Amino acid sequence: MTHTGGLSADAQGLMTFEANKKSAGTAYLLWSFTGGFGGHRFYLGQTQSAVVMLILALIGWATVIVVIGLIPLAIVGIWALIDLFSIGKMVEAHNTALMTRINASARPTAAPADELAKFAALRDQGAISDEEYQEQKTRLIGSSGPAPVPAPSAVSASI
Repeated sequence: MTHTGGLSADAQGLMTFEANKKSAGTAYLLWSFTGGFGGHRFYLGQTQSAVVMLILALIGWATVIVVIGLIPLAIVGIWALIDLFSIGKMVEAHNTALMTRINASARPTAAPADELAKFAALRDQGAISDEEYQEQKTRLIGSSGPAPVPAPSAVSASI
């Protein structure tokens, strides 16, 4: 495991999860105050559906005087009622996706020196040719040998 700032990758992943996870209590509280405008959906990262809900609510309230506004308000009301029973699963889905992203990014990768040692062992065993070893070395560290030394005439010309 890699250590950055004294913390293991597991500890860093756990801290990232704790800092970014969503709370069902907060989502329900937002639903109770801003449910008709999609506030709980914004909190849970479902921005597109939250924007649709917000637009429907604004159109509904803006046109409620001409009665047609009751249609979008009814849609938002039914949607918010369904969300009341779905918030727990939405929070769980968000937190599961967050943990999956953290775990995917925290997978340790072998150091180039370790990979190069494996290729050197394969070369020494005859499993790969020296050419294949050099290709892998170039891929891993970006050079196939020692850095070229400039010719004396090139050095004196640049001075």
